[in-house]
Amino acid sequence: MLDDWLVWLRDFRSDATEFVQNVVAAPEDPKDAELQSIRFAVYARLLTLLDTAIRHAEADKQLELRITAREIIECAIHLEAAARIPEYVQTIKDDDRASKRSLVKAVNDDQPPSDPATRRLVQEFMNNKTAKRVQPTDLGKGSDFKRLILIYREISADSAHVTLTSLDRHVRADEDGVNRMIIDPPLDDGELFQSMSGIALSALLCTWLLVKAVPSSEGSAELIQLGQRYQSIYRRDKHLEHQGS
Repeated sequence: MLDDWLVWLRDFRSDATEFVQNVVAAPEDPKDAELQSIRFAVYARLLTLLDTAIRHAEADKQLELRITAREIIECAIHLEAAARIPEYVQTIKDDDRASKRSLVKAVNDDQPPSDPATRRLVQEFMNNKTAKRVQPTDLGKGSDFKRLILIYREISADSAHVTLTSLDRHVRADEDGVNRMIIDPPLDDGELFQSMSGIALSALLCTWLLVKAVPSSEGSAELIQLGQRYQSIYRRDKHLEHQGS
């Protein structure tokens, strides 16, 4: 199963890179320039993470592959939200500002600046509490791609963070009942299918959204064929979802 998905990812990475290098985004309305820039930045992040996913798959680092799948799905959540939510740009600006405020507060609590002018600037920055953090799951509310949101949440719970569920992967009792530490634990077939298909769907969705956002661009025949290949592999392996090996 993994081999077919890996070939697909390599082919997509090659065709998508060629596609995006030939796209010129020149919004008619200057107000759209910032949003368009963010779209391309997210797509570049997607391709960067795709390289990481491919390397993990080649090295059979299955847990790292699943964690990277979550980051790739996050890119798709953001691009889909950018196409659907009018205030998306302001939302992520507020998120960035709130994140920086939290960091500044932590640093200030630990070691306040001695210079009065700097201390005043820091306090003024922290007094601005209008910006709020936003989670990818918040952006996903109202999305038609609920499967990606669900996969994102499942990976968050069972792999991406230190939870009892994620830690359980690293300890197994042997035949003598002795607990053994496991490095690079394998995924079961259902998790592997979920991770690879989530990566592939995110890659296709992001490409489609980028094409839609740049009217002058056109999806290549190779990318269309990749979409058809995705459907074929997905239908073949769908029975594995939520099943162990």
